[in-house]
Amino acid sequence: MKKPAVVLFDLGNVLVQYSPQSFWECLGLGAAELRNPLLSAVSSATAYFEMGQISTDEYFDLLVRVFGGKFRRQKIVDAAASVLTTPVDGMDRLVRRIAKRAEIALVSNTNQFHYAYCVREVPAMAQFSKQYLSFRMGVMKPSAEFYQHVLRDQRRRASTMMFVDDVEENVAGARSAGMRGIIFTGAGELEANLRKTGLV
Repeated sequence: MKKPAVVLFDLGNVLVQYSPQSFWECLGLGAAELRNPLLSAVSSATAYFEMGQISTDEYFDLLVRVFGGKFRRQKIVDAAASVLTTPVDGMDRLVRRIAKRAEIALVSNTNQFHYAYCVREVPAMAQFSKQYLSFRMGVMKPSAEFYQHVLRDQRRRASTMMFVDDVEENVAGARSAGMRGIIFTGAGELEANLRKTGLV
């Protein structure tokens, strides 16, 4: 297998632990029967936020209204913060190794609020000079437009790029765009897969 020229890394559950369920549990809405009536409205608001269509303040103000004033704004902010925790074991070291052998870039569906946390708390973030972020691009994975934006900016053949993501649908989108794709399950397995390409 030919060594890739560029490796594209997702953020949540690749570089940093991400648990969306924590948002609901922090609000006491972890049970499906409590969460489900609100899921569509929260998901819609979050999609607007992650495509950069509303600001951080507008997002949390919107969620206050979605929850009918049941929660103080700060309670919702704290719940949103809880979904990100610690860096994924082994990934800072592996990203640094790969960056010596190939170009690297970040490819993430994220928002200003969570991105700021990751810049502060995830050491591997400092390695990425190229960052393709949904809230800046106005489009999210697995939309074909997301991958085409990356390809236009990189000015490389898709086949020279390796896309690493924990979500199978996102990896499938990258493969449809002509990239190689790896579904992330851990640093050890990723390293083993990349070793087959001669990259590590």
